[in-house]
Amino acid sequence: MSFRAIPPSAAQLTGDPAAPVILLFEGGVEALVLATSAIGLGIEVAGPRARILAARGEARRLRDELDARGSSHAAGLSRYLEPVTAWRLRTRELPLDRPHIMGIVNLTDDSFSGDGVGREVDAALRHADGLRKAGAAIIDTGAETARADRPVLDETAEATLVGPVVAALVAEGHCVSIDSYKPLVAEAALAAGAEIVNDISGLTLGTGAAVAAASAGAGYVLNYSYSVPKRRPDSPPVYADVVAETVAWFAGRLAELEACGLFGARVAIDPGIAFGKSHDEDLQVLRRMGELQTFGLPVLLAHSRKDFLGGVNGQPPTERDLETHVASALAYAQGVRIFRVHDAAGARRALAMAAAITSSPPGAFAPDAGSWPWRAGASVTHTVARDPDKAAPPGQRW
Repeated sequence: MSFRAIPPSAAQLTGDPAAPVILLFEGGVEALVLATSAIGLGIEVAGPRARILAARGEARRLRDELDARGSSHAAGLSRYLEPVTAWRLRTRELPLDRPHIMGIVNLTDDSFSGDGVGREVDAALRHADGLRKAGAAIIDTGAETARADRPVLDETAEATLVGPVVAALVAEGHCVSIDSYKPLVAEAALAAGAEIVNDISGLTLGTGAAVAAASAGAGYVLNYSYSVPKRRPDSPPVYADVVAETVAWFAGRLAELEACGLFGARVAIDPGIAFGKSHDEDLQVLRRMGELQTFGLPVLLAHSRKDFLGGVNGQPPTERDLETHVASALAYAQGVRIFRVHDAAGARRALAMAAAITSSPPGAFAPDAGSWPWRAGASVTHTVARDPDKAAPPGQRW
């Protein structure tokens, strides 16, 4: 049985706190029919599928009714209704009521984005320091490019390279994420103090990196991946509904992570932009990011400078930051809170604006005594005088 939620937008909820969520179920229809009938909620049934429109309070009543009837749909609905409020890492938590920037430190010379720092520890420290000053809360470091046209690094050599860099970054007070799917590399980084394992494999190569994260009590990023890292399938994937299939994929992999000891608040999910999807499908996923809220987990977006942006603006990777930030702002409005980017300074500004529009409470930016009403009682003389009788407060033009 499966479940997917299509939540109302932030704008809808602001205008109408009772805006309904669309709840889509597959399997267990009899229990759904009985439960909705018991609480007076409408339901549309088509074979093994059911569609229910419910305000949040109604969805809670449905969850309770399903639970009383022993339906496994109750657990899925609970995850959506009671989302994780902070991403739990090894020694800290990141509250999800605000955006968090994950800055990228590539220990390579062949990064697609052209900003690899090479193998020197000092170069990595300088770059990480700049990212932190620009607003990055996390430093994601890795030694193997995800490019399919570059060789796979030897696991032992990669672990030997990564360990000292992570240790140096941790000594400088950075919250470090290791970008690797290899168990030995993950273990070396965790031994050096890393807080997060960012695993792009989607468990296609086993659960070794996930087990390492679980053993260390670290955070873990589950990345959607159609195939194993650095290998493109001979034929392009064919999706009937790329977002629905991505959500179903996560449901299966999250069950595997639970078997490894990784539960709830320690896991963030990443829709895997550029992993087994065309540029058009990447855009479809971005358009419907809100559906990843189905699992109630932190959502991380790693989209910075990627090729789908070049498909839109026709520019090389180094000229894609503006489009990256537009995508970040739109994703923030759909519930994404962690953003893996190259340009931390631009991301900070874009996300601050997105948060102000999307999630700040009424009055958060209200004028104060020093800014309003600074022209109260203005006379005709004031309005036609060549020079104002007093200067406008900062940020005010009239």
